[in-house]
Amino acid sequence: MEDNDTNVYLPGSSCHEWISPQNLTFHVSMVLFLVSFSIPCTFKHYVITNRIFLMFGVMMLMLWGVLYWCTWDTVMWGVLLLVQIIAQLVYAIYKKRHIKFPSALEELYIDVFQTFNITRQEFKALVHQNCKWVHIFPGDKYAVEGNTTVEARVSMLVSGTLRVTYKGTFLHDIKDKQLIDSPEWQSTKLKRGESFQVTIEAVDRCFYLCWNREKLQYYLQVKPKLEQAFKYICGKDVMDKVYQTTLNAMRRSTNTRRESNEQVNATDIRMGLAEEDPSVIYK
Repeated sequence: MEDNDTNVYLPGSSCHEWISPQNLTFHVSMVLFLVSFSIPCTFKHYVITNRIFLMFGVMMLMLWGVLYWCTWDTVMWGVLLLVQIIAQLVYAIYKKRHIKFPSALEELYIDVFQTFNITRQEFKALVHQNCKWVHIFPGDKYAVEGNTTVEARVSMLVSGTLRVTYKGTFLHDIKDKQLIDSPEWQSTKLKRGESFQVTIEAVDRCFYLCWNREKLQYYLQVKPKLEQAFKYICGKDVMDKVYQTTLNAMRRSTNTRRESNEQVNATDIRMGLAEEDPSVIYK
């Protein structure tokens, strides 16, 4: 058998001779791959930056294969990888485009949700997540005390003013960019079959977003950032309503003190809130 000048290395055998290091293009491609996989996924533009470094890494690897390794399989696999990476890059850039909202929703996003670092894409998904856009006119009622159940929905007023009353007594107004039924949402999370204890009526033309309550809660469970934002918004909203109700109750008590013995004090208000019964306050 004639000796073959070509050295054949079997799997597991040691290298008798080491070839010289590869061209600079090979090392540059490896550095680009290393950088692309070193970018933390928490980085704001992670997907776009990662794909850009991967794209240039594959291009340098293809250049090395064509000019110095002279193999078509390197080029073919490189082309397939480039097509996939460029497609993902274009899609990522498309998702980052500036999303415009109608003027009322734009104000709601900037004044309320943007402060919680909610992106426009996340806000757009929220307002399209089993959400109805509802217009009502002066005199229309959002809820009637004792008749309207509180389980089905949760709403946020985008524009207009709603008035809240209990047995004809004015409690407070609901302004734009506030949750309409935040107290009911908080008080009925663990209860079923509850009804509104107040009447909510439109003072002027109103526009509000209305979500299915259970579906919204399920959606927020998989969106921790939105869930935390809603918890803060709801908590602050409840406190604002309690504060306004207390002020109005104290004003009425002061105005009628000389005419009758009926007074509203802080103790009655606290008991009414604890028992979720407005009649305790206005007994």
